[in-house]
Amino acid sequence: MADVEQLAARTVEAFGTVHLLCNNTGVGIPGLAWIQRLADWEWTLGVNLWGVIHGIRTFLPIMLAHGEDGHIVNTASVAGLISGPFQIPYSVSKYGVVALSEGLHRELALIESKIKVSVLCPGFVHTRIMEAERNRPVELPLLPVGEAEMQYTEMVRALVAAGLAPSEVARQVFEAISDERFYIVTDPDQWKPFIRERLEDILSDHNPRLSDLMDVARFARS
Repeated sequence: MADVEQLAARTVEAFGTVHLLCNNTGVGIPGLAWIQRLADWEWTLGVNLWGVIHGIRTFLPIMLAHGEDGHIVNTASVAGLISGPFQIPYSVSKYGVVALSEGLHRELALIESKIKVSVLCPGFVHTRIMEAERNRPVELPLLPVGEAEMQYTEMVRALVAAGLAPSEVARQVFEAISDERFYIVTDPDQWKPFIRERLEDILSDHNPRLSDLMDVARFARS
């Protein structure tokens, strides 16, 4: 929190105020939910969800004070809209970012603020997300994982390597800011059918489907 406050102070010193805030965080490790240690959960939630919370609590009052147009972009993930196995702490954190962003959008609208909100829900993007362990505390080594988790991780690693260029995601973000569009789902043709299916399952009391993740992988490779 102190580092974020220091960043805000330096930003105001350099630029006078803040009009655009991008809360972009993302770490995760594979593993079964009941096997991962409490410290693994705390690290994932601390970075992915609390990082966004700290950004909003620190920067939004500055943005509200100037009374001018502004925009907040919170990075969640498609894993915050459709959840898969072996990444539950990550999905929990990203669902939290989506819920936070939706509520924040409504609160700012209720007070008739000029500050708008978007939530970025990227799919597979060619970043170093699969190397998140490089940022783990040294006292929190990775646990060994089983064969199923390893196969899942390798599948996701390949899809990330073949994913969208970060510059394309940036283009979509700036387009959404210009349009004042809340949901930013990259590769919408790929992901929206699965999002729609999940919502239909909720409305029809259908249990979550085991095949969803593999269907996404087959779709992405086609």
